[in-house]
Amino acid sequence: MSSITPFVPDRFRHAAPHYLLGRPAYSPALIRRVAQHAGLDGTQRLLDLGCGPGQLSLAFASWVAQAVAIDPEPAMLAVASELGAGIAPNIEYRQGSSYDLDAALGTFHLAVIGRAFHWMDRADTLARLETLLAPRGAVTLFGTQHLDDPLRPWAAQYRTLLDQYANEDPARAQRKSADWENHSDVLARSAFAALERISVIEYRRVSAEQLKARPLSMSSLSRERLGDRLDTLLAGIDALVAEHSSDGWLIERIESTAMLATRMPGSPG
Repeated sequence: MSSITPFVPDRFRHAAPHYLLGRPAYSPALIRRVAQHAGLDGTQRLLDLGCGPGQLSLAFASWVAQAVAIDPEPAMLAVASELGAGIAPNIEYRQGSSYDLDAALGTFHLAVIGRAFHWMDRADTLARLETLLAPRGAVTLFGTQHLDDPLRPWAAQYRTLLDQYANEDPARAQRKSADWENHSDVLARSAFAALERISVIEYRRVSAEQLKARPLSMSSLSRERLGDRLDTLLAGIDALVAEHSSDGWLIERIESTAMLATRMPGSPG
């Protein structure tokens, strides 16, 4: 049975300034395919839960009439609202968490969650979303994965370097334990048990600055956790880039994924 990660509202307070630079963006092709698959036509409402700096709500803004983006961290919401200012006036930013989901939010056609589902009480979140999503509505989990590439051995070395420090984090160790259920198993026990996965793989240029911002965007590698050891980690990234690049840029292979979860055909909703 899955454990629940303790709720820490300010977990990403110090990560917020580094998130947009450090984390790989979701593929625009993936956003388009999910929007089309979900039947978005500009008339529906979207919920971006655990929105962080707001990439998903902004990416879907032109596909919906209104989006509500929710996050517990004010610093993340500040980044998100600045990102969407003047571009997407149909996005409303709210401070809150999955525990604040209730009927007052209204009905949504699509709920998107990017890199945040593991921080929630997943079964409780899905039960709450069941009451908020339209009968043909969907929950979609987004993520990115950095794929190893035999032609670019630095990618595996970089991941190993980060894991060396991040695996000491109790929350990360919990998610890697035998007791932790994967997202698809949790979804399969919910009202949203009809699952489909969409994936887009791309090669992207990444700078030394981005590779150093990535650990700074992770709660498991924060200054608060690592102290001076963070400087050692960042120096290791500099050495890796210097070894494999002559101009400060590298190529990485990124997989953007979306797991679409809908109610089973014929189920009430």
